[in-house]
Amino acid sequence: MYIDESGDEGFRIKQGQWVSSKWFVLGALVVRASNDLIVSRNINSIKADLLSVPADKMLRPLHFQNLSHKKRKAVINEITKTGLFRFIAVGIDKQEIYDNVVKAQKAEKQLLYNFATRLLLERVSWLVNDYNGICNLIFEHRSNTSYEELNDYIKKTMAYPGCKIKSGVLQKWEALNKSQSKNLQVADILVSSVFAALEEDEYGNVEESYLLRFLPFLYRRNQNLFSYGLKLFPHSGELERMRERYNWLRTIN
Repeated sequence: MYIDESGDEGFRIKQGQWVSSKWFVLGALVVRASNDLIVSRNINSIKADLLSVPADKMLRPLHFQNLSHKKRKAVINEITKTGLFRFIAVGIDKQEIYDNVVKAQKAEKQLLYNFATRLLLERVSWLVNDYNGICNLIFEHRSNTSYEELNDYIKKTMAYPGCKIKSGVLQKWEALNKSQSKNLQVADILVSSVFAALEEDEYGNVEESYLLRFLPFLYRRNQNLFSYGLKLFPHSGELERMRERYNWLRTIN
């Protein structure tokens, strides 16, 4: 499992306007060990054949946000051609939780990131458990994240009665830079696509075409997408309200 994020964790508002992103999205690319190398090779072919990256710059990580709209669509198409993965995204609507989280974050710096990780790991553990598997976790290394604190948080969470993370599924984990893992770069592409479909610009527009292209690869159970592969918090049970906000959600069951 390769974990990356899009958006920021801040809650800055200036003159009534959000300076921080309105959404924070954490995503996980889940790949079978036997397919890991096949999926990662997408990055090489995308750089060399699609983007014509010079040989001396091939080792630089690919960042979705640096690509034009046309190139983004082409990159998504290449990734979906290979397939062989599932993706899970947790989107936190920061505007909806502002009052509660801003106060709590004074006591717990990583509150938002830790909570999003918890929701993500629940769903990853369900997916992997569906196949009687085990999973190693690879986080994108973030200089502002205490992984010791995150590790303690996950351990404490899993010790709670009623914890929804499947026991025995999640194994070892590590944090790597994108330059060290091509599949972290794939995760970046997919999680950035989810963010683009949710984060409205100053005119209220979003770009959902990237996400809709790899929609079949989002985790579903019994045809249920929004409790599994695309978790939007705190909007559980409010899908109709979200469909009023985002037209593209009306095209998804």
